[in-house]
Amino acid sequence: MSQENKIEIEKEIEIELEKENEKTIEIEKEGSGEESKGEEEKEQNTEKEKEKGGEEKKKGPTKEQLEKIKKKVQEREAANEPKFIKGVDFSSFDIEDYIEGYRGHTRMDRLLFIAQRSEIHQQKALKMFLEEVKKTRNIQKYRKIVEKYSDVLQDEKSLDQKWIDKTLKDSASTYDSLESNLKTAKENVNQKGIQEGNMQLGHFYFDKGDLKSALKYYSRAKEATNDPIETANCCLDAIKTAMEGKSYSHISAYLNTAQKKSKELELETNGILKTINGLLQLTSREFKTAAHQFINAPGKKVFEYPEIFTSMDVGIYGGFLSLATFNRRELKRNILDNEYFKNYLELVPEMRDIIYNYYESKYADFVEGLEKIKPQLLLDQYLSSHVERLYTRIREKAIIQYFSPYLTLDMKKMAKDFGTTLELIEIEVSNLIAEDKLAGKIDQKNKIIYGTRINKRSQTFQEVLSFGKDYRRKTRALLLRANLIQNKMTVKRPRKKVMMGGENMNFMNLQLLNLMRGFN
Repeated sequence: MSQENKIEIEKEIEIELEKENEKTIEIEKEGSGEESKGEEEKEQNTEKEKEKGGEEKKKGPTKEQLEKIKKKVQEREAANEPKFIKGVDFSSFDIEDYIEGYRGHTRMDRLLFIAQRSEIHQQKALKMFLEEVKKTRNIQKYRKIVEKYSDVLQDEKSLDQKWIDKTLKDSASTYDSLESNLKTAKENVNQKGIQEGNMQLGHFYFDKGDLKSALKYYSRAKEATNDPIETANCCLDAIKTAMEGKSYSHISAYLNTAQKKSKELELETNGILKTINGLLQLTSREFKTAAHQFINAPGKKVFEYPEIFTSMDVGIYGGFLSLATFNRRELKRNILDNEYFKNYLELVPEMRDIIYNYYESKYADFVEGLEKIKPQLLLDQYLSSHVERLYTRIREKAIIQYFSPYLTLDMKKMAKDFGTTLELIEIEVSNLIAEDKLAGKIDQKNKIIYGTRINKRSQTFQEVLSFGKDYRRKTRALLLRANLIQNKMTVKRPRKKVMMGGENMNFMNLQLLNLMRGFN
């Protein structure tokens, strides 16, 4: 559950408590109409005594109120709980091969994401997650997952209390040691020691799962150094922390700080920063901008940052987003002719073949490859929510490209090449025609598409004529204005009136008329 949802739930709890307390107070005020006057007087006296003694203490929530609030919180959490993806076969997805390249917290996050989206991989992903979380100090996350998925974790449904106790003891001693080192560095005014001390405490809190404290110490470490490489490293650790907490404003701020030092950084570090920027643009649905970031990030040497992404991710993200947003010419220039990016595509042969088949108009192979890689894309924590939207874009582009050379086209053949039914391809084509993305008409009886070609020669001729008329009008208006200025014509209320053709015309209008006649 995200931080925003937690805040909303807390606010809702406060509102519910206030409502329940107001109801309770109203009921108490109403009381029983059958009470004696003596009792009422006693109550009044008691209230006076309370006013004199101080403010009346607020009553805490009752058991019934707490139960209602708890129930609402559970309903809200259930509504926000990620659901299994239905209608997709994940049996070919190899979770061990997929997760092998990642390291640290992103490895845990991706395993948990898979467990929440794929029912057949849930148990295995959760067990692998528990193995990873025990390598950290994040006891809170460990408790939460074990309690939440106790019915799925058959052998490991009970908490490992020995590990918890050992981790708590180790964390306490480690913290004391790190804090002591930082204090000593401050006393000795050792700037390098202060920077390293803050970095180590940042790593400690990040490992513990306290992202807010980790960001604080990474920020202090950044401020304690002027070295561009150390600044970039501090920013990368802060970005890694912010990405886990989905704090996009912090990611953007630290990214901008690191990129200001780009001229002094190594090519690999700049590539990492561009790739992270691509992920940030992807979350903002700026797909074309993200695609450019991914394909322009690679240098001569293949790089990766396994705490966030692998080199295979660069090939997948760049290739997939390019397919969805680039036209044919852009695809050739930025992907097929990009020697550096080709190194990443070679790591993902499935994506490479999809792009080449699309460009070479091998639609049957293209669609088959696209469907084959879909399970992997749906289980990627950054792409998952955009996959269906991007798939629709790619299919639309492919259909338009498929139809472009023809004046008439049999939809049965088209449906076969795109691996779908005649009814579905007809719906897709109809939508494209309705949105003016495809110029054509459908013969529903014979299932044939007739293309409507625009006469470009006639269209160009009409545009030239329109431009000529517009130019003539503007030139006449300019000459008229020049003549008016030359003859010192000003707009004033005239005193004389002249008669012409039985109509009243003022003197200024007559002068304008004579001037225009002379001009014509």
